[in-house]
Amino acid sequence: MNFLIILNLGKKNSMECAIRTVHILKSRNCRVFVPQNYMEALENLSVEAFDPETDRDLIDMVITIGGDGTLIHSATTAIELDKPIIGINAGRLGFLTELEHYELDNLVQLCEGNYEIQERMVLEVKHGHKDGSIDTHLAVNDAVISKEDMNARVADIDVQLRSGYINSYRADGLIFSTPTGSTAYSLSAGGPIVCAGMQAMIVTPICPHSLFFRSMVYGPQEELTVQAKYINNSDILMMSIDGKDVIKVEPGDWVKIVRSQQSMKYVVLSKNNYYKKLTDNFTNRR
Repeated sequence: MNFLIILNLGKKNSMECAIRTVHILKSRNCRVFVPQNYMEALENLSVEAFDPETDRDLIDMVITIGGDGTLIHSATTAIELDKPIIGINAGRLGFLTELEHYELDNLVQLCEGNYEIQERMVLEVKHGHKDGSIDTHLAVNDAVISKEDMNARVADIDVQLRSGYINSYRADGLIFSTPTGSTAYSLSAGGPIVCAGMQAMIVTPICPHSLFFRSMVYGPQEELTVQAKYINNSDILMMSIDGKDVIKVEPGDWVKIVRSQQSMKYVVLSKNNYYKKLTDNFTNRR
């Protein structure tokens, strides 16, 4: 097998994990690629520089080394390559990563084909500008639309469904999450935990100005069109995709959120690992 390794060098254990990971995979006669900007740090490990133009068909799987953020931010690369992805936790939070840094011996399961792939839903977020141009983004975790200035008055945001029905929110913002992202920002804002393998879109208001507003879980065929009713038609909202891409949503813009035709192919080594991690990370945490 051929692996593409993406690591977060800012994590304390990431380099040690990378060295051990490469040694384990190479001992199984696997080829290991890394992005060009990691070559200098890993030059003594006999890894190959990954060229997305010529090497994309060579890759069988993407391995991330870091934390949950590293996996989420690398997932779009795996989705574009249409390859499965697995994460090794070298950081603090490792809910989405499948392996801890002390479990690297389990990497041999990948070489032996002893794993399953879980298709996880991804959101397609289209941002229409008043000049007619449209930008498209993929969200593995969530898309968050919120006030640019948290000291400003609450935002009035309409969410129109495919049927034409409109939900109107008065809040600091809205979180549109996938089931994978339901355990992230949405959960902190009072949203539900939705099993990661399900197909659903969760809308959670941020600090709503009413006790009535609660999270809504929509089916995968729903189409959510977001239009903000700006105060004095001048306030600007901000949209964040998976916590990294921050985009201004200006008066006259619209945002449409649907289930993407693409998915994240998430590698599972243990069938019960999701529920165990759910309990360990959230239920038992004090």
